[in-house]
Amino acid sequence: MKNAVKNYFKHIFSECKKAELVWWWILRGLMVFGIIDTIVNGKDYDGSNPVIQMFANLLGMFAYEICLLFPKNNRLRFLSPRFQNITAFGFFLGSFCGAYLNFYYTVPGFDKILHALGTAEAVYIGYEYVAATQLKFKKTCPHQIANLCALGLGFVFSSAWEVFEFTYDQFFGGDAQHWSYANALKTAGGDPSKIFNLFPVSDPMRFALMDTMGDIVLNFVGGFIMYAILCIIPYRHKGKGNVNAKILRELAEERKSEYEAINS
Repeated sequence: MKNAVKNYFKHIFSECKKAELVWWWILRGLMVFGIIDTIVNGKDYDGSNPVIQMFANLLGMFAYEICLLFPKNNRLRFLSPRFQNITAFGFFLGSFCGAYLNFYYTVPGFDKILHALGTAEAVYIGYEYVAATQLKFKKTCPHQIANLCALGLGFVFSSAWEVFEFTYDQFFGGDAQHWSYANALKTAGGDPSKIFNLFPVSDPMRFALMDTMGDIVLNFVGGFIMYAILCIIPYRHKGKGNVNAKILRELAEERKSEYEAINS
């Protein structure tokens, strides 16, 4: 057990840059502060307590470390720690800025911008996951195929987030889907014209629907923008981080070892 823990931390410090570790812990520390402050001061934001959401997203900030707990042959172990530089920031924006600082209601369009960025992030994670899958099974593929797979995975992740928002609101009394027109109106000082929404809301009963459809539209926009970026800059399929080249080297070394073993 002691050796396992030692190897665990040795792997983290050998694979991660110091700047990355500092970046992660700054975001995590701020999130912990937000959780403690919310609990101690009893903030509830009109009955919608963000603590559960913040705890869940704080856990997500340890995604890379959690991946290291899986068996060595699991594809998650092949993920680069670089992915957490973006995912940790995404969780921070969603929970600390969105839930704790209440930016969802106080910053016009914050939720919509976050959805576009979130799906772009999801496509990026999908690309990293495809690269990890290649490394696990030692299979090469052109970056065009990897990008298409990443796009599909990105939309799966963004749909999963919508499911999370629904579950959080439905069973834990949240307002992640912004179904509460009363909350939005109160934040806008009672002026409906100041309520930001991607689509006009002619009927308050359709407020939640318009919010969700706006999220979906921005998911498409953010996802396809990241897809276009990866098509132009397929960084895991060229340069020093080229997974195809690494796989070919490993296969060549294995064949060499087999040949030497046979002829020894």
